[in-house]
Amino acid sequence: MFSAVIVEDEVPASERLKVLLKDCDITVLATFRTAAPALSWFETHQADIVFVDIGLPEITGLQFVERLPHICKTMPAIIFTTAYEEHALKAFDLAATDYLLKPIKLSRLKDALSRITAARQNKSSNHFEAFSIVGHNRILQIPWQQTAFLMADQKVVWLHAYDGQVYELPKTLVYWEEILGDKALRIHRNALVMRHALAGLVKLDEDEDDSKARWGAKVVDYDDILPVSRRQLSILRKELG
Repeated sequence: MFSAVIVEDEVPASERLKVLLKDCDITVLATFRTAAPALSWFETHQADIVFVDIGLPEITGLQFVERLPHICKTMPAIIFTTAYEEHALKAFDLAATDYLLKPIKLSRLKDALSRITAARQNKSSNHFEAFSIVGHNRILQIPWQQTAFLMADQKVVWLHAYDGQVYELPKTLVYWEEILGDKALRIHRNALVMRHALAGLVKLDEDEDDSKARWGAKVVDYDDILPVSRRQLSILRKELG
């Protein structure tokens, strides 16, 4: 089963989470009350999952996760824990697997763990072949190779295909990110682009400092430029070489 690290400054919350994880057969490798020692730990160790309280002192949970890719050889799945909902968008912008509200319920924890399991299975098996679109008395199968990008608008995810059609998908953008695995890249909290459809980056303003400028993604055979978040910019640059 999975191994986990807990980064939580509230001892009762940390102890409760350890009990819940034991019930789920998850091995807790280490617990930390602040982010700095946890970052040091990840320089020489690995874990499958890290549970991070957003409201950590000194270095926040969000800042902690922003630094992890520069330290970890293998990035763990991220599950944020907090007593407040307002950080959810920011959390998912960091590609978190889930966002659990305190006090954490066992059913919600199991749901989050099942999503990690599904994502790992899909990454290794790479079995996803087509999107199933429910239409009038039929189900339309659209191969993923014929699609360009997915865009979330409010609570709806739209699939943009190369035939010019746009289809409504069930579930969330995070769900599809897990299902698609390395077939797609997140470019913004509300957008995923298929790797084969990513044509390049476009500077959207005249700022001479590239690090401060706004950037967009050019999609093959599409005139519109999709916005790229600054957080995802470095990932896209590496992808494009």
